[in-house]
Amino acid sequence: MALAAPGVLLAQASVDVPNVLARNLVLAAPTIWNDRSCLAVELTDEVQARVVATRGGNGPSYAIVDRDFVDGVIEVDLAGELTNKGGADARGFVGVAFHIDADNRRYEAIYLRMTNGRLNRPQPPAPRIDRAIQYVAHPDFHFNVSRARVPGRYERGADVALGRWHHLRIEIAGPRARALLDGNEALVVDDLHYGGRSGSVGLFVDDGSRGYFHQLQVVRAAGADH
Repeated sequence: MALAAPGVLLAQASVDVPNVLARNLVLAAPTIWNDRSCLAVELTDEVQARVVATRGGNGPSYAIVDRDFVDGVIEVDLAGELTNKGGADARGFVGVAFHIDADNRRYEAIYLRMTNGRLNRPQPPAPRIDRAIQYVAHPDFHFNVSRARVPGRYERGADVALGRWHHLRIEIAGPRARALLDGNEALVVDDLHYGGRSGSVGLFVDDGSRGYFHQLQVVRAAGADH
């Protein structure tokens, strides 16, 4: 699926600082980071404290930036760092949620664990080094479920690291999502839980992590119900 292919409609022009339509469990504010104007997103203090107390991450924590998306392409430059407010297993969780329903009860996402990336020095130990990009579906298909059922199918190693920009492109068509990092295929999911459903797009973060997002572009496939 090419960005400029015939039959694909541009839904939102590329913007340096994504426009926030709604926030769910997060703070989101424009900032400048590593010489780029961008949007900084992290959990609210209240949510962060609750996550640490209950070890209960994996919630619908994102800034919504687009509505009524079914199929197409989502592209964004992103980066992550640790806030030092999270648990010991905070990993720099930063990514994109999509097919978010109106009540924030359902979504699916592809996100990065920046501390698990192969570009960190020193490199993370096994098995973390093979768990840098992840697909999840909320509420009942997070990493712990997929690891128990089909280890390694919904997560992979990736060339990412804390404290640097990466380009994430997600191509979505029906039940299939293909994620590319800095131009290289990183993860393919052939059985999206909410494929074909209309929902919002969100910039996702989780426990102890601050995400930075720059130059968001959302492109809808022609004929998608929006």
